[in-house]
Amino acid sequence: MKRYACVHGHFYQPPRENPWTGAVERQPSAGRDHDWNARIARECYVPNGEARVLDGAGRLTDLVDNYAWMSFNFGPTLLDWFEDAHPHAYARLLQADRESVSRLDGHGNALAQPYHHSILPLAHPRDRVTEVRWGLADFEHRYKRKAEGLWLPECAVDDDTLEVLAAEGVKFAVLEPHQADAVRPIQDGEWKPAGESLLPGVPYLWRGTSGATLALFFYDGAMSRAVAFERAMSDSRAFAKRLSGRIPPTAEDGLCLLATDGESYGHHEPFAEMGLAHLLRYALPELRIEPVNLAWFLAQHPPRREVRLKPGGTSWSCAHGVERWRSDCGCGAVEGRHQRWRKPLRDALDALRGRLAALYEEKAAGLMPDPWAARDAYAAVVLDRSDASVARFLAAHAPGAADEAAKMRTLTLLEMQRHALMMYTSCGWFFDELSRLEPVQILLYAARALSLARSLGADFEPELVAALAKAPSNEAAYGDGAGVWEKLVQPRVHTHDHVAAHYAVSLLFEDEPPAEVQTRRVRCDRFKRRAESGVTVAAGRAEFLEETTRERWARSFFAAVLPGQRVQAFVCAGDLPDGSFDAMLSDAAQGAQTVPLPPGRHFLLRDLRPDEREKVLSLVLKRRLSRWESGARDYLEEALPLVEQFRGLGLPLPAGLGEETKLVLSHVLAHLAGRFADGDSPALDEFRAALTRGRAAGVEIHSAVVEGPWDRGVSRVLDVLERDFVPERLGELKSAVELSGVGGLGDWRPAAQTRFFRLWKARGARSPLAREVAEALGIAA
Repeated sequence: MKRYACVHGHFYQPPRENPWTGAVERQPSAGRDHDWNARIARECYVPNGEARVLDGAGRLTDLVDNYAWMSFNFGPTLLDWFEDAHPHAYARLLQADRESVSRLDGHGNALAQPYHHSILPLAHPRDRVTEVRWGLADFEHRYKRKAEGLWLPECAVDDDTLEVLAAEGVKFAVLEPHQADAVRPIQDGEWKPAGESLLPGVPYLWRGTSGATLALFFYDGAMSRAVAFERAMSDSRAFAKRLSGRIPPTAEDGLCLLATDGESYGHHEPFAEMGLAHLLRYALPELRIEPVNLAWFLAQHPPRREVRLKPGGTSWSCAHGVERWRSDCGCGAVEGRHQRWRKPLRDALDALRGRLAALYEEKAAGLMPDPWAARDAYAAVVLDRSDASVARFLAAHAPGAADEAAKMRTLTLLEMQRHALMMYTSCGWFFDELSRLEPVQILLYAARALSLARSLGADFEPELVAALAKAPSNEAAYGDGAGVWEKLVQPRVHTHDHVAAHYAVSLLFEDEPPAEVQTRRVRCDRFKRRAESGVTVAAGRAEFLEETTRERWARSFFAAVLPGQRVQAFVCAGDLPDGSFDAMLSDAAQGAQTVPLPPGRHFLLRDLRPDEREKVLSLVLKRRLSRWESGARDYLEEALPLVEQFRGLGLPLPAGLGEETKLVLSHVLAHLAGRFADGDSPALDEFRAALTRGRAAGVEIHSAVVEGPWDRGVSRVLDVLERDFVPERLGELKSAVELSGVGGLGDWRPAAQTRFFRLWKARGARSPLAREVAEALGIAA
């Protein structure tokens, strides 16, 4: 008998992009990171591709790509973000799957997932098929092979869902043991209640009423929960022994299967990716347990037993089946808060989905012979929006789209359907409150679907808002779903005028008009910009092309930075008056309006999207901030001697002096770290001098203020070293490592240690200076 283990990680975050801009907006709850995707990528997704293994002295001895040794699935919408945000880590992820294919006889570690992570037993039958087909298409597009297995969102399953999987060629899925109803041997066996009869890790055959079949694996619930709730990765050898005891000593080869939330490895439990790496590459092999994936195990061990599922739909995260996504079942509840909003929210979206489906079929007549088959095939365009890809799709599925207007209508219909699918992302119902980020996000997708329907002549918003009014919120400020819609959704709706206003304001700081804004292509005519008398103005006219629908539209614009650093813009569909630029410049400087403007819309800075506001404000205040930074250096030169004198005499500092000096020192160091990050190497010496002086005076620093620019500075040095491994840059890195120890800066260290370890092994082992840097970074030489 041989013994095997398979650790599956489900890596998923809901889509967070603004449906109009395609960008993830800043989420303050994510702390120092821009948003939750960025935070979890830093803590989990990236480190799992290069997990550190330490020796008994805490020194780095090995890097393990966990994805090459574990079973995993990534949500398609998350991978779409990850590919752009972390291209190198994304490439490593794909390489890990290729390595597993090579090692395990053609069977890869990666599993597919339905595209938008909707709860399939609750989905409309057509939507269920589309979600699976899009997920499989995304998988093949990325991994360059067909998926053998598919991870079901929340393990939510019923027989109808499995019929779809089997029809699409999926070979297996993974479930929780309590989802099985009965089991029996395939050959002439009697059905027995699953209970203690079910064997986790053993493939079971499922048969559908249509005669379709596929294999089902059931994971070890107790061991999987140990990863989630018992910090099992903190002692990988002890956990490996526990895992070994779960493999029954029978004549059959044994497999212990764990199914876990991938974010457990680094996000929910810091540094758990390191424990996982040691488990997979050291602790399990020491016990003669081989890590494998399920596709390989299934090929070696076809099902000998059959399983029947519990009726009505079940999941791994709801004790009541799938009620967590449609009723106030209590799962995910917080004391003192109800979830009575769940059913009205689903009812409202179901009704909207029905109206959008009817509109889709009506407007598709004459354009698409089979509109639902076209929607299934639209995944090819979602994955590749190039002109050639769109042309291939239209030729194959929309022969009636003969002119540009018809092509635009076709793509608008399909985008409306895409957002109708996104409305059902499971996280919208998962938690305790309707006004949380997740329900608001799915309502934003509903709002985008409504705006596209409106462009086709149908307005379904009143009916949706009336239905949402039946969904009670726990927050008095919103009252119900209609209040959430009014206060949290409508303000984020993005119109053509918003896009043009963003573009106009950006031109205040550009010498040449950009060719793209918020995923729209732009052609700008008659652009002028001028600065005088403390006022900067920009004006022009631009034609915009929507990437998704190929809609073309134009706006004229005028933007200005006024005295007092106020930013304003005016946008209109018509032309600005000929020869009016000088007069508008004069009006802006004097705060007057003598030039008659056509009907249009005025925008203030607060009307722009949050990230755009921050960017514009930073540019507008750049000179003022520069003056503040200069003043801060002067203050520091005056304050530090005072602090030194009080400390030297053993006297308490006057009220405010210590905290103000700490704050100013931190910002001065952050500014110097920023210069270092921008390639100003001498700034490192200034950083050392300021830090040493502050420490001598007993002044601590706010490390959180300095960590970000310091991390960028160290990354910049490593970037240079990866191109040219030269002593000068090694010396610079060594100085940075030493200074970070003095300053108590540590967040940058794991990533820098990982990157230098690769360099050290590949290029630096014979360099004495490289050895010194390695030792300073805690790398075993």
